[in-house]
Amino acid sequence: MTEQEFEEILSFGHELRGVEFKGPGGRSDRQFFSKVVRAVLGMSNRRDGGLVIVGVSDDSGVLCPIGLTASDLATWKYDDVADGLASYADPSVTFDLEIVQYNGGNYVVLRVGEFEEVPVLCKKPYPDVLRQGACYVRSRRKPETSEIPSQEDMRDLVELATEKRLRRFVSQAQAAGVSLSAARPATDEQLFDKELDDLK
Repeated sequence: MTEQEFEEILSFGHELRGVEFKGPGGRSDRQFFSKVVRAVLGMSNRRDGGLVIVGVSDDSGVLCPIGLTASDLATWKYDDVADGLASYADPSVTFDLEIVQYNGGNYVVLRVGEFEEVPVLCKKPYPDVLRQGACYVRSRRKPETSEIPSQEDMRDLVELATEKRLRRFVSQAQAAGVSLSAARPATDEQLFDKELDDLK
């Protein structure tokens, strides 16, 4: 992500369905990291995934790009973040981690991919932040990460999972040599011609 792209995201002035901001903090701060985990879980259950940006606080609806201190930045190593996320996500999430510089500050951008086959659930709790077994999503009503708040959000998630399962089935069927082309029912004219042929 370029500095200009980062600035464009900030220019919206608020979170989006596909972008969640977290204030500055280190990955080793368990309370802070659990909030990042919640955001990542929500993005992984969203079509096309999304971004979790660390180092930008949301102060009463006003975005404040603060950046990370050198000591906090040093804790955001890919392998450590992957291990931390793996302990909370079932199945695992896919993500990329990038350090972006903006106005002299450093920010961590987690680019989270959508789930691969089935929605991601929270594997273990963290007090007042994460609930074991919960399915977190980015709500349609308001750009926030929450447990599935409405039938509309549930339908989005089920449709995405169904599409993935159908694509997988088609791929496996084709690999097994099964043709999935839809056979059209014969017209009356075709049936009549066949009957004539049978009489010959």
